[in-house]
Amino acid sequence: MVKRLACMVISGDVGADCLDILQPAQLHQGTLIEMEEEFEFLKSTFRKAGFQEELTTFLTKQWYINVLARIRVNAFRIELVASSYEDLLSSAVASVTCDASVGNAVYMLPSFYNHDCDPNTHIVWLENADAKLMTLRDIDEGEELRICYIDTSMDVNARQKILTEGFGFQCHCQRCLSGD
Repeated sequence: MVKRLACMVISGDVGADCLDILQPAQLHQGTLIEMEEEFEFLKSTFRKAGFQEELTTFLTKQWYINVLARIRVNAFRIELVASSYEDLLSSAVASVTCDASVGNAVYMLPSFYNHDCDPNTHIVWLENADAKLMTLRDIDEGEELRICYIDTSMDVNARQKILTEGFGFQCHCQRCLSGD
């Protein structure tokens, strides 16, 4: 995703700061070292491809890490859409074998939805990879729309571990506070 974003910046389609509005992840030292190695590979790839230096001045180690940190917590996994009984069966098999995702994407507006382990909405992916928000219950006027970033069927300890390590926060929703 970062390579594609870098190409979009080089072509002038987007600014180098287009993801700065999104919340970044808190990264562990091991992750940072891995990202630094990946950055060096990407930078050398652009150099070998003959891109002019003035087109890639934005491509610094800090830019790369900042973009990855934002993508890490704001990208949505796009699931396969079932349009028939056979597709539904294939999708179920793909889920079991961890192949249900057709990719990841950053959608700016859905990236602003906060997490709750008992969400009131869910993002539904359409065949063309558009995102649609579906309510899971009646929503009170003024109530914040919340999605669950992870699998809601996990126990509280598993949810807390994934949210802390993967998203950089401890969940304090009513469900977690009750120990459910």
